[in-house]
Amino acid sequence: MRWLLLVSLAAPLFAGEAETCIPCHEKEVRNYLATPMGRSFYLPSSDNMPEDWDTSFRHEASGRTYEMFRRGDSYYVRRYRLDEKDRRVDTLERKVTHVMGSGERARSYLHQSADGRIVELPVSWYAQEGRWAMAPGYDRPNHAGFTRLVNNRCMFCHNAYPDVPAEAARPGRDDDPRFPAALPLGIDCARCHGPGEKHAASAKATDIVNPAKLQAARANEVCMQCHFESTTFRLPETVRRFERTFYDYQPGQPLEDYVVHFDHAPGKGWDEKFEIVSAAYRMRQSECFLRSEERLTCVACHNPHDRPAPEARAERYRRACLECHEQPALAATHQASQTDCVACHMPRRRTEDVVHVVMTDHKIARRPPPGDLLAPLAEKTDAEQTYRGEVVPLYPKSLAGIPLGDLYWGIAQVREKANLDAGIARLSSTLAATDVHFAEPYFALAEAQAALGRLPEAERNYRSALVRDPRRVQTYNNLANVLADMGRFEEADAYYGHALEIDPLAADVLVNRGLAQQEAGAPDEALASFALRRPRTRSWLPRTRISARPCSPRRGRRSTPRARDRAGDRSEPDDGTAELRVAAKAHAAVGATCAGPSLIHTSMRGAPVVGFGQDVEVAVAVQVRQARLVVASPRTISCSTNRPLPSP
Repeated sequence: MRWLLLVSLAAPLFAGEAETCIPCHEKEVRNYLATPMGRSFYLPSSDNMPEDWDTSFRHEASGRTYEMFRRGDSYYVRRYRLDEKDRRVDTLERKVTHVMGSGERARSYLHQSADGRIVELPVSWYAQEGRWAMAPGYDRPNHAGFTRLVNNRCMFCHNAYPDVPAEAARPGRDDDPRFPAALPLGIDCARCHGPGEKHAASAKATDIVNPAKLQAARANEVCMQCHFESTTFRLPETVRRFERTFYDYQPGQPLEDYVVHFDHAPGKGWDEKFEIVSAAYRMRQSECFLRSEERLTCVACHNPHDRPAPEARAERYRRACLECHEQPALAATHQASQTDCVACHMPRRRTEDVVHVVMTDHKIARRPPPGDLLAPLAEKTDAEQTYRGEVVPLYPKSLAGIPLGDLYWGIAQVREKANLDAGIARLSSTLAATDVHFAEPYFALAEAQAALGRLPEAERNYRSALVRDPRRVQTYNNLANVLADMGRFEEADAYYGHALEIDPLAADVLVNRGLAQQEAGAPDEALASFALRRPRTRSWLPRTRISARPCSPRRGRRSTPRARDRAGDRSEPDDGTAELRVAAKAHAAVGATCAGPSLIHTSMRGAPVVGFGQDVEVAVAVQVRQARLVVASPRTISCSTNRPLPSP
């Protein structure tokens, strides 16, 4: 596919580095820009969007149809469903502002709003199958729709480091990230070689990182920073070190100084999982790797600056194998005609988390696994993704040498509720015995205690977290939720207010504040919170706040227990609802608008809706005091009544 090679060296942001490197390293730069990593993130254009953009498909599970189309030079994705009279309803469209993924196997489409938030659109192009289908994690009746946030963790592996303030890139600040409009376009040289300014000035080899000259563990970690995940399902497979931001890992540094990796406990049915980002994880399970005393490196087979042509790959990888497996011994046990080591010992398999993609299994095995490795798979349900049991250290294998290692272990137990009792006990005892200056373990402990209904303890630990980090919106929000659940509505309202002083348009805070006000018998104040305005003050100019979902198929960790406990796990109810984005005058003509700070679902039941989409005035006449409010997800309100809604 020739279009894959049409990569411009003048791409914004990447160009500065490419132009700096290319005078001395022209071949390496040009070859690298043609690799999937060099094409990992880009702006859509006719040169790099060869898939059909005049088509549609119906997603049977949700009953929605998705259209992919062009308007002028721009690309769009539109969603709608048909009512009982075959009329289009629930229409929503978003412009594709960025593309994530080289298209070698698949690519996903993103929309960045004016306020910097980026969402993943619900459809993907799967190049291996040559067709459109739902994005990973969306093939279900109630999926995330147009509400899956791209967060710092997504951006870390799919692009060069963006220009994000360190404070905004701290762990605990990933609930609602905003990115600059000018983003890097593709993974850059610095991700493997580190900052290049000093080297460019001196031309000394000692002034830049060469992964090939690092010791084996450090060299592999350059790849492992992104290609080492134990799972994308519901397990906290990584816990970032408290003092580190998302974007401060540098090649050559010990990876364990940046992040601690975890895994399912062995013997629990997860030992042979095969997922899309498992190359380094599977390689480290190989006998070849273990018998090399962990000296086998990724670059023994892979040259990051180049990719062999398909017809040359078998011979190239065979030569790598023969570095250890000498020819005479090999000839005695193999058919002379079989020269493709990878085909038998590293077979291609369908991944369990991105079921439309086939990848090479990097667990080098004597014999391939049994069964049809390319057979179609269904996406795992939430129940199938859920794990209960100990979450064990993976890398490093022991936390004994990690400062505050007991806290990282405890956080891993509670973050997805895999091992709540043990995690709470470890966190509680360690925090009681240690003077800890970081907020994260107190926040994690409080979340776990709130999940078990231990509200006074949760209150105490949320307050401890605020002492150590008084700028985290979600801590104020969750503390207010706990206070409201204990009936202390006045105190709760004050903490919701503190959160809104930091981020006036934090939609989950506004939703939860409105729910607490409703319970406290203050419907007017509740309505004001839902409508993004304060009583007797100017209307707020609303911005969409969307349900946080990482770009992997795993369901996002919930950080608003109050909303979560009322709702279950629904982000786009499949009950004939309309999805509205509130705009500047959402509370307009009728005086009482069911409008919230994020995507609002309003029961249709034959009622017309004025408009859809961004910057459109919405005036749906719903008397909130007479309606039944139901939270559909931590950041979404559903407004439903027992009678048809009046026309606006």
